[in-house]
Amino acid sequence: MERIAFAMRLLPGTADEYRRRHAAVWPGMLDALRAAGCHDYSIFQRDDDLFGVFKVDDFDRFRALMDASEVNARWQAEMAGLIDPCTDPATGFHRRLVEVFRLD
Repeated sequence: MERIAFAMRLLPGTADEYRRRHAAVWPGMLDALRAAGCHDYSIFQRDDDLFGVFKVDDFDRFRALMDASEVNARWQAEMAGLIDPCTDPATGFHRRLVEVFRLD
């Protein structure tokens, strides 16, 4: 089991719309995340900074399934006007955060 943490950034003036959309995430998007092995997923906000955390059994499998998902492509297109995904050019994924402490 891997815990993945990553950072994104809201574009100016988009916080309310971002929160509104995440209060009603499409059922198909939730199904796609679950089918890709994602669970215990949260996104936190501080000002314009967003921090996502989720658990996944196999991150590479998760990425492959989400990259192939039509509903994920539509969701990402919908979010593109609201966020800077802070993509790491080396991985094509959001900039991952390094875990420096954890208490189980």
